[in-house]
Amino acid sequence: RLIPEPAAQAALTARLLLLAPQVMSGRHRFVAPEKAKKALNAFVGFRCYYISIPHFKSWPMKKLSNLIGLLWETDPNKSLWSLMTKAWSAIRDQIGKDRAPLDQFFSLICPHLNMPTPESYLAVLGWSVSINEEGDPTISHDGSSRSACVGAGLSDTALSVQDIIAYVQSMGYASTYVADVNTTSPTFLGHSANS
Repeated sequence: RLIPEPAAQAALTARLLLLAPQVMSGRHRFVAPEKAKKALNAFVGFRCYYISIPHFKSWPMKKLSNLIGLLWETDPNKSLWSLMTKAWSAIRDQIGKDRAPLDQFFSLICPHLNMPTPESYLAVLGWSVSINEEGDPTISHDGSSRSACVGAGLSDTALSVQDIIAYVQSMGYASTYVADVNTTSPTFLGHSANS
């Protein structure tokens, strides 16, 4: 169809230039380019790791969501979870989720960072699980309990996303990942000498 007005032609041209390019696939079909993946949220990483707490096994996620949220609110390692999930997201974005299993990543890095295991988390941080009148799980925190120093041995260490990636790679994980010095974030966690 012919568009005779110059202003209308310019508007159409501008809109066409702003459309996302389509990519040809093998059978002459057009496929939209892949969107950039969203980084894994620190809470979601925490939940993925600690959903396997033995006391939680007999309940569906629906019954555990609030409990895990309460654990997260008081977790002393939110900054470590943020670094770990950022590191995993960088690996996943480059080599793909299938070649970067999240559970395997956590099984390597969490012990290295002295994070409590799912089996020990509740006891280490002073939590206990009970069942209410409706038969649902509840948790309570022992106020007199002094939480163990989690991440012990790291208090005088600056830790970066690249440090985490380098460690898991040294353990054989994500061996095909190659850090791009131009795009890698220098995000790190530092501790003061007074910690």
